[in-house]
Amino acid sequence: MEFSEKTARLIDGLYHKRSHVELTVGILKNGGTEIVHFNPEHKEDGNTGMIYAAGSICKTFTCSLFAKMITEGKLNPDAPLSDYIEGLPQGYYPSLRRLATHTSGYGGLPFTTLQSIPMFMKMNEENGLLHVNPFRGYPDEEGMMKIIRETKLKNKIYPFEYSNIGMSMLGYIIGKTDGRGFWDAMNSYVKDELHLTNTFLGNIDMTGYDKKDQPCECWKWEKDDIIAPAGAMNSTAEDLLKFAQMNLDGSLPYVYLCHQFNAPLDKNNDTGLGWRLYKKQPVSWHTGSAGAFSCWLGFDRMKKTAVTVEINYGLVNAEEIGFSIIENL
Repeated sequence: MEFSEKTARLIDGLYHKRSHVELTVGILKNGGTEIVHFNPEHKEDGNTGMIYAAGSICKTFTCSLFAKMITEGKLNPDAPLSDYIEGLPQGYYPSLRRLATHTSGYGGLPFTTLQSIPMFMKMNEENGLLHVNPFRGYPDEEGMMKIIRETKLKNKIYPFEYSNIGMSMLGYIIGKTDGRGFWDAMNSYVKDELHLTNTFLGNIDMTGYDKKDQPCECWKWEKDDIIAPAGAMNSTAEDLLKFAQMNLDGSLPYVYLCHQFNAPLDKNNDTGLGWRLYKKQPVSWHTGSAGAFSCWLGFDRMKKTAVTVEINYGLVNAEEIGFSIIENL
Protein backbone atom coordinates (compact mmCIF):
# COMPACT_ATOMS: atom_id res chain seq x y z
CA MET A 1 0.00 0.00 0.00
CA GLU A 2 1.42 3.35 -1.04
CA PHE A 3 0.88 6.44 1.11
CA SER A 4 1.36 10.15 0.57
CA GLU A 5 4.39 11.81 2.11
CA LYS A 6 2.17 13.29 4.83
CA THR A 7 0.61 9.93 5.72
CA ALA A 8 3.99 8.18 5.76
CA ARG A 9 5.30 10.87 8.10
CA LEU A 10 2.33 10.44 10.44
CA ILE A 11 2.77 6.67 10.53
CA ASP A 12 6.50 7.05 11.19
CA GLY A 13 5.61 9.40 14.07
CA LEU A 14 3.23 6.82 15.48
CA TYR A 15 6.14 4.41 15.87
CA HIS A 16 8.40 6.97 17.55
CA LYS A 17 9.11 5.78 21.12
CA ARG A 18 6.39 3.13 20.87
CA SER A 19 7.54 -0.49 20.87
CA HIS A 20 4.32 -2.47 20.46
CA VAL A 21 2.34 -0.79 17.67
CA GLU A 22 -0.17 -2.93 15.80
CA LEU A 23 -1.53 -0.69 13.03
CA THR A 24 -4.14 -1.79 10.50
CA VAL A 25 -5.18 0.46 7.62
CA GLY A 26 -7.98 -0.37 5.20
CA ILE A 27 -8.96 1.41 1.98
CA LEU A 28 -12.08 1.00 -0.16
CA LYS A 29 -11.67 2.34 -3.70
CA ASN A 30 -13.15 1.50 -7.11
CA GLY A 31 -15.27 -1.20 -5.49
CA GLY A 32 -12.27 -3.09 -4.13
CA THR A 33 -10.55 -3.14 -0.77
CA GLU A 34 -6.92 -3.13 0.28
CA ILE A 35 -5.89 -3.79 3.87
CA VAL A 36 -2.41 -3.64 5.31
CA HIS A 37 -1.10 -4.43 8.79
CA PHE A 38 2.11 -3.03 10.26
CA ASN A 39 3.65 -5.00 13.13
CA PRO A 40 5.71 -3.60 16.06
CA GLU A 41 8.83 -3.64 13.82
CA HIS A 42 7.01 -1.26 11.43
CA LYS A 43 6.93 -4.03 8.83
CA GLU A 44 3.99 -5.10 6.71
CA ASP A 45 2.72 -8.61 7.35
CA GLY A 46 -0.41 -10.58 6.58
CA ASN A 47 -2.08 -10.21 9.96
CA THR A 48 -4.90 -8.04 8.64
CA GLY A 49 -7.75 -9.75 10.52
CA MET A 50 -6.99 -8.41 14.00
CA ILE A 51 -10.08 -7.46 16.01
CA TYR A 52 -9.68 -4.09 17.73
CA ALA A 53 -11.85 -2.28 20.25
CA ALA A 54 -13.63 0.20 17.98
CA GLY A 55 -14.88 2.41 20.82
CA SER A 56 -17.21 5.20 19.81
CA ILE A 57 -17.51 3.99 16.23
CA CYS A 58 -20.22 1.96 18.00
CA LYS A 59 -22.34 5.12 17.88
CA THR A 60 -22.60 4.88 14.09
CA PHE A 61 -23.94 1.32 14.40
CA THR A 62 -26.40 2.45 17.08
CA CYS A 63 -27.68 5.19 14.78
CA SER A 64 -27.84 2.84 11.81
CA LEU A 65 -30.19 0.58 13.77
CA PHE A 66 -32.04 3.69 14.92
CA ALA A 67 -32.56 4.73 11.27
CA LYS A 68 -33.85 1.27 10.41
CA MET A 69 -36.39 1.43 13.22
CA ILE A 70 -37.47 4.89 12.05
CA THR A 71 -38.25 3.62 8.55
CA GLU A 72 -40.10 0.65 10.04
CA GLY A 73 -42.30 3.02 12.03
CA LYS A 74 -41.08 1.67 15.36
CA LEU A 75 -39.44 4.91 16.51
CA ASN A 76 -40.26 8.56 15.83
CA PRO A 77 -37.06 10.62 15.73
CA ASP A 78 -38.88 13.79 16.77
CA ALA A 79 -40.78 12.27 19.68
CA PRO A 80 -39.49 13.01 23.20
CA LEU A 81 -37.71 10.22 25.03
CA SER A 82 -40.54 10.29 27.58
CA ASP A 83 -42.75 8.67 24.92
CA TYR A 84 -40.61 5.54 25.25
CA ILE A 85 -39.70 5.54 28.94
CA GLU A 86 -42.56 5.19 31.41
CA GLY A 87 -42.84 6.82 34.81
CA LEU A 88 -40.98 10.08 34.18
CA PRO A 89 -42.21 13.29 35.84
CA GLN A 90 -44.20 15.64 33.63
CA GLY A 91 -42.03 18.10 31.79
CA TYR A 92 -39.86 18.61 28.72
CA TYR A 93 -37.56 15.84 27.48
CA PRO A 94 -35.38 15.97 24.35
CA SER A 95 -36.27 14.11 21.19
CA LEU A 96 -34.54 10.98 19.99
CA ARG A 97 -33.06 13.01 17.13
CA ARG A 98 -31.38 15.35 19.60
CA LEU A 99 -29.94 12.37 21.46
CA ALA A 100 -28.52 11.03 18.18
CA THR A 101 -26.98 14.37 17.21
CA HIS A 102 -25.49 15.36 20.60
CA THR A 103 -27.72 18.44 20.73
CA SER A 104 -29.99 17.34 23.58
CA GLY A 105 -28.33 19.34 26.35
CA TYR A 106 -27.06 16.30 28.23
CA GLY A 107 -23.43 16.64 29.26
CA GLY A 108 -20.46 14.82 27.86
CA LEU A 109 -20.14 12.31 30.70
CA PRO A 110 -22.68 10.78 33.09
CA PHE A 111 -20.69 12.00 36.08
CA THR A 112 -20.96 15.01 38.32
CA THR A 113 -17.72 16.49 39.65
CA LEU A 114 -18.20 14.76 43.00
CA GLN A 115 -18.87 11.43 41.32
CA SER A 116 -15.77 11.81 39.16
CA ILE A 117 -13.34 12.16 42.07
CA PRO A 118 -13.72 8.62 43.54
CA MET A 119 -13.95 7.16 40.04
CA PHE A 120 -10.62 8.65 38.97
CA MET A 121 -9.03 7.71 42.30
CA LYS A 122 -10.07 4.10 41.74
CA MET A 123 -8.79 4.14 38.18
CA ASN A 124 -5.48 5.59 39.33
CA GLU A 125 -5.14 2.80 41.90
CA GLU A 126 -5.69 0.28 39.13
CA ASN A 127 -2.78 1.58 37.01
CA GLY A 128 -4.37 4.56 35.32
CA LEU A 129 -7.05 5.95 33.04
CA LEU A 130 -6.62 3.67 30.04
CA HIS A 131 -6.55 0.45 32.08
CA VAL A 132 -10.06 0.52 33.55
CA ASN A 133 -13.41 1.07 31.84
CA PRO A 134 -15.07 3.92 33.80
CA PHE A 135 -18.44 3.02 32.28
CA ARG A 136 -18.51 -0.62 33.36
CA GLY A 137 -21.49 -0.78 35.68
CA TYR A 138 -21.91 2.99 35.84
CA PRO A 139 -24.41 4.37 35.55
CA ASP A 140 -26.82 1.50 36.02
CA GLU A 141 -30.41 1.76 34.83
CA GLU A 142 -31.49 3.52 38.02
CA GLY A 143 -28.61 5.96 37.67
CA MET A 144 -29.59 6.78 34.10
CA MET A 145 -33.19 7.41 35.17
CA LYS A 146 -31.89 9.72 37.89
CA ILE A 147 -30.00 11.73 35.28
CA ILE A 148 -33.10 11.95 33.08
CA ARG A 149 -35.33 13.02 35.97
CA GLU A 150 -32.95 15.54 37.50
CA THR A 151 -31.45 17.20 34.42
CA LYS A 152 -33.70 20.14 33.63
CA LEU A 153 -33.53 21.06 29.97
CA LYS A 154 -35.24 23.59 27.73
CA ASN A 155 -37.04 22.83 24.48
CA LYS A 156 -34.28 23.91 22.12
CA ILE A 157 -31.45 22.52 20.05
CA TYR A 158 -28.45 22.87 22.32
CA PRO A 159 -24.97 23.45 20.91
CA PHE A 160 -23.18 20.22 20.02
CA GLU A 161 -21.75 18.52 23.11
CA TYR A 162 -20.47 15.02 22.62
CA SER A 163 -22.58 12.99 25.02
CA ASN A 164 -22.02 9.32 25.83
CA ILE A 165 -25.01 9.32 28.15
CA GLY A 166 -27.30 10.87 25.52
CA MET A 167 -26.35 8.25 22.93
CA SER A 168 -26.79 5.55 25.56
CA MET A 169 -30.30 6.75 26.34
CA LEU A 170 -31.05 6.31 22.65
CA GLY A 171 -29.60 2.79 22.74
CA TYR A 172 -31.64 1.98 25.82
CA ILE A 173 -34.81 3.04 24.01
CA ILE A 174 -33.83 1.01 20.94
CA GLY A 175 -33.40 -2.06 23.16
CA LYS A 176 -36.70 -1.53 24.98
CA THR A 177 -38.59 -1.04 21.73
CA ASP A 178 -37.00 -4.09 20.18
CA GLY A 179 -37.88 -6.11 23.29
CA ARG A 180 -34.54 -7.88 23.68
CA GLY A 181 -32.48 -5.07 25.19
CA PHE A 182 -29.81 -3.14 23.33
CA TRP A 183 -27.01 -5.72 23.57
CA ASP A 184 -28.93 -8.58 21.97
CA ALA A 185 -30.73 -6.33 19.50
CA MET A 186 -27.46 -4.86 18.23
CA ASN A 187 -25.53 -8.11 18.00
CA SER A 188 -28.45 -9.64 16.11
CA TYR A 189 -28.59 -6.63 13.77
CA VAL A 190 -24.86 -6.83 13.04
CA LYS A 191 -25.01 -10.57 12.36
CA ASP A 192 -28.35 -10.97 10.56
CA GLU A 193 -28.80 -7.63 8.78
CA LEU A 194 -25.22 -6.45 8.19
CA HIS A 195 -23.72 -9.97 7.91
CA LEU A 196 -20.53 -8.91 9.65
CA THR A 197 -18.78 -11.88 11.22
CA ASN A 198 -16.07 -10.13 13.24
CA THR A 199 -18.04 -7.18 14.63
CA PHE A 200 -19.80 -7.45 17.98
CA LEU A 201 -20.52 -5.94 21.36
CA GLY A 202 -18.38 -7.74 23.90
CA ASN A 203 -14.82 -8.31 25.05
CA ILE A 204 -11.58 -9.14 23.25
CA ASP A 205 -8.18 -10.24 24.53
CA MET A 206 -5.97 -7.96 22.42
CA THR A 207 -3.44 -5.93 24.41
CA GLY A 208 -3.28 -2.16 24.08
CA TYR A 209 -0.67 0.26 25.36
CA ASP A 210 -0.62 3.62 27.11
CA LYS A 211 1.64 6.64 26.58
CA LYS A 212 4.28 5.08 28.85
CA ASP A 213 4.33 1.98 26.62
CA GLN A 214 2.75 -0.05 29.42
CA PRO A 215 0.35 -2.87 28.48
CA CYS A 216 -3.38 -2.38 29.08
CA GLU A 217 -6.12 -4.95 28.90
CA CYS A 218 -8.94 -4.06 26.58
CA TRP A 219 -11.82 -2.37 28.42
CA LYS A 220 -14.28 -4.94 29.75
CA TRP A 221 -18.03 -4.63 29.26
CA GLU A 222 -21.07 -6.33 30.73
CA LYS A 223 -24.24 -7.07 28.82
CA ASP A 224 -26.32 -4.66 30.92
CA ASP A 225 -23.88 -1.72 30.83
CA ILE A 226 -25.90 1.39 30.08
CA ILE A 227 -23.05 3.07 28.16
CA ALA A 228 -22.54 0.08 25.83
CA PRO A 229 -24.44 1.78 22.93
CA ALA A 230 -21.82 4.52 22.96
CA GLY A 231 -18.66 2.45 22.85
CA ALA A 232 -18.70 -1.34 23.35
CA MET A 233 -18.18 -2.39 19.71
CA ASN A 234 -15.23 -4.41 18.42
CA SER A 235 -14.38 -4.90 14.76
CA THR A 236 -11.81 -5.63 12.07
CA ALA A 237 -10.71 -3.31 9.28
CA GLU A 238 -12.41 -5.61 6.77
CA ASP A 239 -15.77 -5.42 8.55
CA LEU A 240 -15.57 -1.65 8.98
CA LEU A 241 -14.96 -1.24 5.25
CA LYS A 242 -17.93 -3.53 4.56
CA PHE A 243 -20.05 -1.32 6.83
CA ALA A 244 -18.81 1.75 4.97
CA GLN A 245 -19.69 0.10 1.65
CA MET A 246 -23.25 -0.51 2.88
CA ASN A 247 -23.51 3.18 3.70
CA LEU A 248 -22.43 4.02 0.14
CA ASP A 249 -24.05 1.50 -2.19
CA GLY A 250 -27.74 1.74 -1.28
CA SER A 251 -27.96 -1.79 0.12
CA LEU A 252 -29.25 -0.27 3.37
CA PRO A 253 -31.65 2.40 2.06
CA TYR A 254 -32.47 3.73 5.52
CA VAL A 255 -28.90 4.82 6.33
CA TYR A 256 -29.30 7.93 4.16
CA LEU A 257 -31.03 9.39 7.24
CA CYS A 258 -27.72 9.20 9.11
CA HIS A 259 -25.85 11.37 6.60
CA GLN A 260 -28.24 14.29 6.32
CA PHE A 261 -27.50 17.61 8.00
CA ASN A 262 -29.15 17.89 11.40
CA ALA A 263 -27.19 20.57 13.25
CA PRO A 264 -23.86 22.43 13.13
CA LEU A 265 -20.97 20.89 15.04
CA ASP A 266 -17.94 23.15 14.62
CA LYS A 267 -16.23 25.22 11.93
CA ASN A 268 -15.20 22.09 10.00
CA ASN A 269 -18.12 19.71 10.58
CA ASP A 270 -21.87 19.34 10.86
CA THR A 271 -23.64 16.44 12.52
CA GLY A 272 -25.87 13.76 11.07
CA LEU A 273 -27.35 10.91 13.09
CA GLY A 274 -24.29 9.55 14.86
CA TRP A 275 -21.90 10.60 12.08
CA ARG A 276 -19.85 13.77 11.73
CA LEU A 277 -20.21 15.41 8.33
CA TYR A 278 -17.04 17.08 7.04
CA LYS A 279 -17.72 20.41 5.31
CA LYS A 280 -14.72 20.52 2.96
CA GLN A 281 -15.56 17.14 1.43
CA PRO A 282 -18.74 15.04 1.52
CA VAL A 283 -17.10 12.78 4.10
CA SER A 284 -18.98 11.06 6.91
CA TRP A 285 -16.61 10.02 9.70
CA HIS A 286 -16.21 9.03 13.32
CA THR A 287 -13.40 8.32 15.75
CA GLY A 288 -13.31 5.49 18.25
CA SER A 289 -11.36 5.53 21.50
CA ALA A 290 -11.69 2.83 24.14
CA GLY A 291 -8.90 2.75 26.69
CA ALA A 292 -5.68 1.85 24.92
CA PHE A 293 -7.20 1.61 21.44
CA SER A 294 -7.79 4.28 18.79
CA CYS A 295 -9.81 3.88 15.58
CA TRP A 296 -11.16 5.99 12.72
CA LEU A 297 -13.68 5.29 9.98
CA GLY A 298 -14.60 7.69 7.20
CA PHE A 299 -15.99 7.59 3.68
CA ASP A 300 -16.49 10.04 0.83
CA ARG A 301 -20.13 9.86 -0.21
CA MET A 302 -19.42 11.24 -3.72
CA LYS A 303 -16.21 9.39 -4.61
CA LYS A 304 -17.43 6.16 -2.96
CA THR A 305 -14.12 5.74 -1.16
CA ALA A 306 -13.55 4.77 2.47
CA VAL A 307 -10.69 4.50 4.94
CA THR A 308 -10.34 2.91 8.34
CA VAL A 309 -7.43 3.10 10.76
CA GLU A 310 -7.06 0.88 13.85
CA ILE A 311 -4.26 1.23 16.44
CA ASN A 312 -3.59 -0.55 19.75
CA TYR A 313 -2.52 2.64 21.56
CA GLY A 314 -4.65 5.11 23.45
CA LEU A 315 -4.57 8.86 22.95
CA VAL A 316 -3.05 8.76 19.45
CA ASN A 317 -4.46 10.60 16.46
CA ALA A 318 -6.01 7.96 14.20
CA GLU A 319 -8.23 10.73 12.84
CA GLU A 320 -5.29 12.66 11.41
CA ILE A 321 -3.95 9.56 9.67
CA GLY A 322 -7.39 8.69 8.31
CA PHE A 323 -8.04 12.13 6.89
CA SER A 324 -4.56 12.32 5.35
CA ILE A 325 -5.40 9.17 3.37
CA ILE A 326 -8.98 9.86 2.32
CA GLU A 327 -8.21 13.40 1.19
CA ASN A 328 -5.67 11.99 -1.28
CA LEU A 329 -7.65 9.06 -2.70
